[in-house]
Amino acid sequence: MPGYVVAIARIDNMTDGLKEYVGKAAALSEEYGAEYVVRGPAKEVLEGDFLAGRSVVVSKFETLEKAEAYYKSDAYQKEIKPLREGSGIYDVALFEAP
Repeated sequence: MPGYVVAIARIDNMTDGLKEYVGKAAALSEEYGAEYVVRGPAKEVLEGDFLAGRSVVVSKFETLEKAEAYYKSDAYQKEIKPLREGSGIYDVALFEAP
């Protein structure tokens, strides 16, 4: 069953590191066979206010194991994730398709 990495981000500071992060995270997720299902801010927030001013990224992987391997990889944790430091607040979770 597919696995998903879902991130909700409030970007407070568009740093050069964050700009670099976006490209490198996309390239690494592609190496793990992922595709973006959703990427960016909402066109319109229909209810509530939590998603206002936030971006949502949903990456679909072939399996939950591949999604987890991507997120926990040394490349992501040690080289890519630190690039976004100081740019905002990030909530990230793994989901498995029903």
